[in-house]
Amino acid sequence: MDCREFESYIPAFIDKKLDFGTMEEFRRHYETCEDCREELSIQFLVSVGIQHLDNDDDDFNLEQELKKRLVSNEKQLERHRIFKESQRYIVTLGCILLGLLLIWHLG
Repeated sequence: MDCREFESYIPAFIDKKLDFGTMEEFRRHYETCEDCREELSIQFLVSVGIQHLDNDDDDFNLEQELKKRLVSNEKQLERHRIFKESQRYIVTLGCILLGLLLIWHLG
């Protein structure tokens, strides 16, 4: 993912609408690009900050909220990775069992 692509996904990140594949690429780029980290911070602060101003929420810490969002996002990605890995193991085990059943049945 390049910077221009990253920036185009920021609104979807803020609205929590990125799919897992895009989110992984988004996070990888975020970790390696200082300019994009700054751009995400600015857009998040503006977008979410305006929402909280409309709600008269004076005790809201925008930087802390972005950090929480990123941590929560990383946890979701980790759960998704574990789920996908588990799926691979289950499919592999199913294929092995099916093969053994066929061998037993034909043998």
